[in-house]
Formats: sequence, C-alpha cells, structure tokens
Amino acid sequence: MRRGAAITECGYDASKVKTLTRADFFQRLKDYGQQRMAMLTCMTCADTARRWKTWDEDPRMAIQREIDWERGGSYRGREDRGQRLKDELLAIASLIETHQEEFIAAVTGIEQRREWNERKAARAERPKAPPTIGGL
Repeated sequence: MRRGAAITECGYDASKVKTLTRADFFQRLKDYGQQRMAMLTCMTCADTARRWKTWDEDPRMAIQREIDWERGGSYRGREDRGQRLKDELLAIASLIETHQEEFIAAVTGIEQRREWNERKAARAERPKAPPTIGGL
C-alpha cells in the first residue's frame, strides 16, 4: 500500500536489521510460544504487532497506529518522526475534493454492501419454522 523506506514496528530502518513479516511473527509465536519468542524478537516490535490491527483487519486502527507513531503517542507532539502521514492525509483530502462525486459513490457503495450483508446475516440467524405435517 505505502511506498518508500520500510521501518520495523519499533522504528529501525528495516534494511539494516534482521526482520520478519507480521504473518511470520504470529506463526513463530504459535510454534514457539511467548517465552521463546521473547528471546528471539524485539519486544517493542512484538508488543506493537499484537496491539495494532493491519489495514485489512481495521483501517481505523492502522491509521491510529500511524498517528501515534508520527506524533509520538497520545497528545505528545513530536517533530522528529517526519510528517509523511500528515502530507498523505492532505493529499487524500485534495483528491476527495477534486473527485467528490466518485468519492461519494464509493462510500455509498460500501455502505450499501455492508447493510446488505448485515441483513443477509440477520436472515440467516432467524430460526426457521418447523415443517408441517400434512399441510396443517
């Protein structure tokens, strides 16, 4: 999704340290257990991976993580971590402004799919009437 230099969960340049993917981390955690993983993995990275959801799991949490990292945590303003997310959000706002009709149509389509899926799930959960004998 994002392009540019990758960093580890704790903020190191990923090209300069040994890394593993989130999927690999969770598989190793399952295979080795928490204590062994604590000896093999940066605890900041491990805690961060467990605490935050990915974009696919919940985009709101993924963005919150980026906000917390770039700003240095809740309500502590930091300027040493760059302003990439801020710049990206300003660019997104500009694109939305320029393409408002497309944006509104996309959001409306997502809302309609979610509502349809919720209605479908609710229908599936309703108990079905027992079959009648002899049309009674």
